[in-house]
Amino acid sequence: MPQYKLVYFDGRGRAELARLLFAASGTKYEDHRVEQAQWPALKQKVPFGVLPVLEVDGKQYSQSGAVARYLAKEFGMMGCNNLEAFKIDEAYENIRDLCQALLGQLFETNKEEKAKKLQKIKEDLMPKTLKWFTNQLKENCTCGFLVGKKLSLADVAFFCLFNNVISMGHGKALDEAPTVKEHHTRIGNNAAIKKWVQTRPKTDW
Repeated sequence: MPQYKLVYFDGRGRAELARLLFAASGTKYEDHRVEQAQWPALKQKVPFGVLPVLEVDGKQYSQSGAVARYLAKEFGMMGCNNLEAFKIDEAYENIRDLCQALLGQLFETNKEEKAKKLQKIKEDLMPKTLKWFTNQLKENCTCGFLVGKKLSLADVAFFCLFNNVISMGHGKALDEAPTVKEHHTRIGNNAAIKKWVQTRPKTDW
């Protein structure tokens, strides 16, 4: 078993999906949290000067999406065949699209642009995303997962995303998509995931 060290700031952010994957798989790792005062010096030593970074047996790798996919493959959470892996990737990319839009709106400094981005999320992107996931869940309804018959990257990323949706004040959108809301609750009740969420460090983001 490789030695894993996940390096990120003291927040959920772009590293939380990796932490959830570690938790769901029961895999040990070092959750190294960087203080802001340490960051300027560390920035010069990590790939592209960004976090998160995953160290595997001491070698550094970057890009949160690549980290998530690697861990999912290592932990048997990328499906049972290439088509399932394709579907999981499709779901993950849809999740990333909504996540990027939410972050873009959150950090927009121009009030007019911020309002426009919020409107687009509420009236276009959020409904489309919820409809897509509702259809996926209904298509795979007998299994209780987004893809296949076991927990995958798609489910864990889905849970992580909609936790952020709720924390950012868009939780009411889930009330209009009961199938999606039910799945979010189901994944949140996974014993390992639930334990991590209950015991992880309390942070603002």
